[in-house]
Amino acid sequence: MKNRIVWLLFLALAISMVSTSCTHKPYHPTKSEREWTTDHEACEVWVREGIRAEPDTYDNFDEMRLIRQCMKNKGWHWERTSLFNFKKEPAE
Repeated sequence: MKNRIVWLLFLALAISMVSTSCTHKPYHPTKSEREWTTDHEACEVWVREGIRAEPDTYDNFDEMRLIRQCMKNKGWHWERTSLFNFKKEPAE
């Protein structure tokens, strides 16, 4: 019986984690979603060039943090969306 309860709790936890992880998307007030990729690639290149200059002072977490900060400086942030979005946005 205990084993069944543990699996049910694990299943409930997994479902809640999956449902909350799919509810955020990048947002910029003046740019389209397509421009996020361009900005993200530019931030990756900029950060990695800086890290190559001093590789001993950075690790993977610093790289992710610096890319996130670069995107924030470009005006991008994550906004919460509804879990079930049945409205289709028109293509550009």
